[in-house]
Amino acid sequence: MPIKVKIIPTGVTEGPQEEGSVKIKIVADPPDEPKPVTVEMVARRALNGDIMIFDHDLIDIIVSPSKSKLITFPKNLKQREVYPTQDRFYEFMARKGIIERASIQGGNVYSSLEAEIHESKIEGIDAVQTAIFMTSVFLEQEKPDIFARRDLKQDMLQHFADPDDENSTELGEIPHSDKKGSLDHTVRPYGYQYMYSVLRESEEK
Repeated sequence: MPIKVKIIPTGVTEGPQEEGSVKIKIVADPPDEPKPVTVEMVARRALNGDIMIFDHDLIDIIVSPSKSKLITFPKNLKQREVYPTQDRFYEFMARKGIIERASIQGGNVYSSLEAEIHESKIEGIDAVQTAIFMTSVFLEQEKPDIFARRDLKQDMLQHFADPDDENSTELGEIPHSDKKGSLDHTVRPYGYQYMYSVLRESEEK
């Protein structure tokens, strides 16, 4: 076990000592204390005390201390990956012992899901802080997928907005015919009107 040497200069009261002497005191190291864990997330605290976490590109995660719940909302309902992401999140939190698996259910808002956070029975362990920390762990695991979707979106935008020479043509390089496409406003799609229009079109030619 490491030791510390404490040098007490003359004039400092530390028990009886001779005048002009220096007293050396050997003290043991204090017991190791756990260092506080710090996580960085894009989050905001609501007026009611809820912590809103916005790091994920598909869902927003709400940690509600007052309700002791974890709630997720989709960022965009058109994304088909939203529900699988919510499912992975709650499965991860349930396996880590943070939420009650049987409490996972739909929320009041369309496509939202919620689950109850376990009450902590372990001394010195706060349930809400643990839920926030494990949420940060989940987000860290999701980063490769988040970055992949972001890069794909950028590549698609680049492809359509500023394509390379191989995938683009200059204006006028490909001549346009008088009639293009398969839709003709003079042809009706139903019944005798359609047949009559086809016959009429063939006679005109």
